[in-house]
Formats: sequence, C-alpha cells, structure tokens
Amino acid sequence: MARNKKIIVLVGASGSGKTTVGNELTKHGIVKLVTTTTRPPREDEVEGIDYYFIGKADLDPHHFLEVTCYNGYHYGLSLKEIKSALDKHELVHLAMDKNGAKAMKTEYPDQCLVIFFIISEEEMIRRMKMRGDCQEAIEERVIYRHMTNEEARPEDADFVIENNDLDQTVQQILDFIDKNK
Repeated sequence: MARNKKIIVLVGASGSGKTTVGNELTKHGIVKLVTTTTRPPREDEVEGIDYYFIGKADLDPHHFLEVTCYNGYHYGLSLKEIKSALDKHELVHLAMDKNGAKAMKTEYPDQCLVIFFIISEEEMIRRMKMRGDCQEAIEERVIYRHMTNEEARPEDADFVIENNDLDQTVQQILDFIDKNK
C-alpha cells in the first residue's frame, strides 16, 4: 500500500458530530468506509451506505480489524472493506470508538490519522435530543460515556477539535489532512 494513502478516523462521543462531519468529508471526495453491525437498520439507513447489516450468527471476528459491542449489538470494520477501499482511493474516512481507532492506528500506523471530537455532556445530550433519540437511549449513552471515559482524548489522537461550527470544523480537518498527506 502506498504511504500517501490516508485513513481518517473520526472519534468522539455520541452526538459529537462524527457522522455529520463524515458526510461532509464524503461530499469533498473522501470515501467512507462502511462498517458492519448486528443491529437492525434504522428507518433512514441504507444497506451498504450507512452500514452492512448482518445477523449475530454471521459475525466472524476473524474477518474484522476489531469488533465492539454497544447496547447489545456488535459493530466492526471488515479487513476486506479496508483493503478494497485503499486499493481504489487515496483518502478514506470512518467513525469509530477509541478501541477501533487504536486498532486502526496499530494496524495502519503510517496511513491512519485519528481526529478526536470534544463535546461536553450537556451538548451531547442536547444533540441526541435534537436527532430524536429517546430518553432511555440518552441515559444509556451518558452511563456509557462515564464507564468508558469516552470524553477523554485518546493518546493516539493526531488532531483534537471542538465541533461547534460544521463548516469551520470540516475546513480545519481538510487543512489538517492536506498537511499530513
């Protein structure tokens, strides 16, 4: 794999804007890596675009860079998805948790750029309410945040940003990527 290929890993708590920023990066020509999940699709999610949806029995951890469990469902990035995307594209992106980012950084140290989004608990709750999450899901996410220390910057983060203005955030990330190609 060529050294100049980059995997942009967006990390942050629920509601930090990872998906929204990722969608904007896609509009700028940076291809999204699609992760796999055992949870059922939400009403607006599309197979192969938002996630690959599979049954729990079909999940073979050996085919994934790492697999994480949240809320009783498994999420993972397949090795096949990474290889296929990097064979075709110079820049790719995805959202992951800290463990996924660490696994990606370990496996692809020269290609991986970890971008960590800072978000206060209050802002996280506000954004989750705005996107329509139910109170129970929000409470579970707050508990998860505390249990995992999700708001703490990962030691392998290459760039830390507070996502308060989408256009400004995206531009800062694009500038950061340009400097690190």
